[in-house]
Formats: sequence, structure tokens, C-alpha cells
Amino acid sequence: MNTPNLQQLRIARDDGGGGRRGGSRLGVIVLLLLLGYIAWNEFGRGSTGPALPEVTVSRVSRVGGALPRSGISANGYVVARVRAALSTDIPGRLVELRVEEGSRVQKGELVARLDTRELEAGRDRAAAELRQAEASTRLAQLELERVTPLVESGDASVSARDQAQADLDIGIARQAGIRATIAEIDVRIDKSSVFAPFDGIVVEKNAEVGEVVSSVSSGANSRGAVVTLVDFNSLEVQIELAQTSLSAAQIGAPVRIELDAYKDRSYTGRVRQIWPTADRQKATVELRAEFLERDERILPELGVRVTFVGEEEMTGAASRVLMPAAALIVGPESAVFIFEDGKVRRRTVVIEPAEEPGMVRVIDGLRGGEFVIETPSVGLIDGDQVQRKEIAP
Repeated sequence: MNTPNLQQLRIARDDGGGGRRGGSRLGVIVLLLLLGYIAWNEFGRGSTGPALPEVTVSRVSRVGGALPRSGISANGYVVARVRAALSTDIPGRLVELRVEEGSRVQKGELVARLDTRELEAGRDRAAAELRQAEASTRLAQLELERVTPLVESGDASVSARDQAQADLDIGIARQAGIRATIAEIDVRIDKSSVFAPFDGIVVEKNAEVGEVVSSVSSGANSRGAVVTLVDFNSLEVQIELAQTSLSAAQIGAPVRIELDAYKDRSYTGRVRQIWPTADRQKATVELRAEFLERDERILPELGVRVTFVGEEEMTGAASRVLMPAAALIVGPESAVFIFEDGKVRRRTVVIEPAEEPGMVRVIDGLRGGEFVIETPSVGLIDGDQVQRKEIAP
């Protein structure tokens, strides 16, 4: 049996190193070139990105009034000059409350009522006593009329007539006392009801039906005021002005009032009152400024910033904010695009026609000085990056 020659099955290798190793190096070079092309294509040639859309912008103008300026200013709060904590003059249990926070009431309107059943029972008892006294008085009157002729004829003594007269006087006096008691009870019943002393809005409800209320709180189980009522037409600004700036504040001095909660508009006002004393610790003087224009945004206790402006900056008419009609986006609610730091911001506005051709008046949403985009493209959305092409004069 012949033994097979296994050497014949060995694969021949080229030890010269030129074949397989050379191919690997070539593949690496090609891969590097491909990656370099991709990087150049993505980050080099495309680094500038697509061109940003150009937009035409125009500045929103403010006509009349005074614009806020840097200068003497102070912080303050909206307060009510006419404000009342309504309560009853007598203690009792609250059985009716007709208002809630935000309710509008008219002067003389019933706000709340206490339980008056006990008072009404006392009045009924006094009325019964009055009827009894009236009957007794009529008898005394008849007795006096009967005795008087007898005294004149000598058939009755003078003392009998005097007694009849005394009984009549006592009856009349008793009637007067009972009527006074009834009147007093009626007054207490009236005082058990709370009526609005002026037109206003309820800003706080201090008690609930079923609680015991009193003109002065007498313990944990009783309440003082029932509701707190504010006359919103009397809202004004309370300011603490530094003594070093007091020279700028005079009665009637014009001011510009900005609400901390709403930065998109301001209000004209004037100084109404300067307190006759200063605060030594704070080195301030309290002022009150009244609003010359107001709207539903002005609420009690809102923070404000008041800027004192010169007479030359104020006009008799209220300020108007105007913008091009071409910038208006018409839809379910009117809006505009504002240009800010290379981006567009959509903002809802309330407008009305203006006398100036091609313009509309902005009632709410803009305050003046913003840049709005004219004839915005259909595909423009809030937050898009754009570049400004032109600022219209």
C-alpha cells in the first residue's frame, strides 16, 4: 500500500509581499479620500447653508402722548381710593349672600342678609302690645267723655274725672313707647342687611352663608367684614419716591405708568396728591397718581413703574399706535410678525381703522417702536430665521 504525498496539497504562498499587502494599503487610501470628499462636501462647501429669506420691515410708530424715557422713575402699586369692607352693625348668622368675587353691584343693591327671625318675632309681639294699648286708650277716652258731664252737673267727683284723664294719658304714653320699640326693631332688621354704598366690584368675599358675622370680629367663630367692595373708577397709583427726586413731583405733573404684568403698553397719568410727610427710614415721600386713560387690565395691587415726563412730551389727546396695514395677518384673530434678533415672532393684535392712508391703529398688542414684517409670505411661521432687506422710513 502506497502512502499519499501530503506535500502536494500545500497552497503555494508568495512571500514577496507585493500582492495582498499592497491591496490593503490601496483600500485604506481610497477610503480616506472618500471620507475627505464627504467632509468637504458637508462642512466645507455647504458651511454657508441655504440663503435666508429676506423680509421687508417697518417700524411701528406711536403718535401723541408720551413715550417712556430714562429719567426719574419709581415703583409702586395700583390702589383704590374708594374701597370698603362691608359688614353689618349687629351680630348675626349669615343666611344670604348674593355676590361672589368679581360681582358688579350698584349703589343700594342688597349684598348679604342675616337671620332676622328673632327680631321679626319681637316686632310681632310689640305690635300685639300696641293693639292692646290702643284698646285700653280708647276705653280711657270713653270714660273721660262720660265722667266730664257728670262732674259739671255735680253727679261725679272731680277726682273721678282726673283719674279718667290719667288713664288716658298713660294709655297714650304706652302707645308711644311701643311704637318706639317697633321702630327700633325695624332699624335692627334693616341693619341686618348689607347694601352696597357705591357702584363697584367685589374683590374679596370674607364670609360664607352659615357663619356668624359681626361689625367687629369677636372670636374665631365670627367674621368682621362680609365682602370687600372697590370702586374701579377710583383706581390710582401709590408711589414711594426718593426724597432726592421729589423736585420732579408736583401736583398735576404728568407721568407715564407701566404695569409690570403687561409690557406692551403704558398709560398716561398725573400726580394727584403728595403726602405731607416723609418716611425717615426709607427716605421717601408717598405720592398718588391718577390714570388719565384706563382699561380692564388695571387691577388693584398690580405692580407698576411710574416715569415722570415733561409737559412738552404730553399732549391733550391719548397716544395712538400706528402700523402699516400691509403687515397685518388676517385670520380668526388679527396678528403680525415682529422682527427680533434675526427671527420672526408672531403676536396677536387688536386693530381698528386709522385716518392715515395705508395704516391701521393698534389698540392692543404693540406699544410702538417694534419692527413688523410687511406682506409676510404664506409659509412664514413663528421662530423662522430671516434677514432684513429694508427698513421703511
